[in-house]
Amino acid sequence: MAVDGETMLIKDASIVEGGRLCRDVNIAIDGGRIAGIGPGIKDESGDGEVIDGRGKLAIPGLVNAHTHLAMTLFRGYADDMELMPWLSEKIWPLEAKLTAEDVRWGTKLGCLEMIRSGITCYNDMYYFMDETAEATKEMGLRAFLAEVVFDMRPDQIEGVEPFVRRWKNDDLIVPAVGPHAVYTCSEETLLKTKEIAEEHDLLLHIHLSETRSEVESFEKSSGKSPVEYLDSIGFLSDRVVAAHCTWLSPKDVSIIAERGVSVAHCSISNHKLASGIAPLDRLQEAGARICLGTDGASSNNSLNLFQEMKTTAIAQKCAHSRPDLFAAGEVWRMATENAYIAFRLDMGLRAGAIADLSLIDLKKPWFCPLADDNIVSHLVYSAQGGVDTTIVGGRVLMRDGVIPGEVVILDRAQEQFNDLLAR
Repeated sequence: MAVDGETMLIKDASIVEGGRLCRDVNIAIDGGRIAGIGPGIKDESGDGEVIDGRGKLAIPGLVNAHTHLAMTLFRGYADDMELMPWLSEKIWPLEAKLTAEDVRWGTKLGCLEMIRSGITCYNDMYYFMDETAEATKEMGLRAFLAEVVFDMRPDQIEGVEPFVRRWKNDDLIVPAVGPHAVYTCSEETLLKTKEIAEEHDLLLHIHLSETRSEVESFEKSSGKSPVEYLDSIGFLSDRVVAAHCTWLSPKDVSIIAERGVSVAHCSISNHKLASGIAPLDRLQEAGARICLGTDGASSNNSLNLFQEMKTTAIAQKCAHSRPDLFAAGEVWRMATENAYIAFRLDMGLRAGAIADLSLIDLKKPWFCPLADDNIVSHLVYSAQGGVDTTIVGGRVLMRDGVIPGEVVILDRAQEQFNDLLAR
């Protein structure tokens, strides 16, 4: 398998261009970036790895804009509950027993799943972030990582800057700052995280207006919505990635759009926890940037953006009785182009871009019948898998459906889960 810096040529693949299928395209990769893309492109070095792209669709890497990756170990542990009882009665007590080793193998398990679904970059907020970073690098994925900050754990904010300094210049790991939410962080804590993010030019990752009870309780105690409150203390800007944003007033929507905040919409998790349906129609109309996240596997229970795209589209159509809302192309952009802007990623299938991409096997029933103008529809509404090869920074992480070391990771993750429950 190719490693960073080596040349590679993907031959005779298909790509999506202008919403249509474009066949027999070559993609040359050199030094971790796309050196050229088109029918006549060649590997100028003449000695690079060649990947047969016939019958495959090359797509740019998908970005999971909000997750808690190590919570793969909690998959299926606490289902069918509302958010706050789910957190206080099940999740937080078990998280109190977590070790760095748990997070290491939970992270690797999550990376396996994302590699298999074409996700090349993810945005995470959790515990033991150094362990998460090391495990992610070993797996070869790109990540924005923030140690979660709560007031109930005042020691955590002291570890933010040291983590930032350790990882700031890494080629795959981008440190971020992660105040958990307005109901778990004081104004002093929020402003301190904002100060750190500005000093180091980092993104801020926060949960925002996830449930009706959260918003109503905060409004009762402060006289402002969570969005209004964050705006009043100068927290909001285009460096903020706000997860959920399910319960927003018209004023909240305007503030988010005006401040350039990126919304990480988590449709499946919100629906499963019965948290609500986010007003994406109003956010889109206001010009806000909407991205897609899976949330953790504890509440989703998957890490699959194809599922997220379909659920997002059909939920919005149904909620507003408008089948014309959120067409496939718009939702596809949420998982790709919108996220590239939000996370400052030079990505996409074009010369010069970072070589983060996947190949999807088009010889699957959910891609048939295939026409030049229905490929994006198939990707959003019918794709159930078929990612064959995943490449990050020019390095092949999965080829022909094979990820080196997968069995070991599955076995160790199972062992960690069994041990965690026994503590």
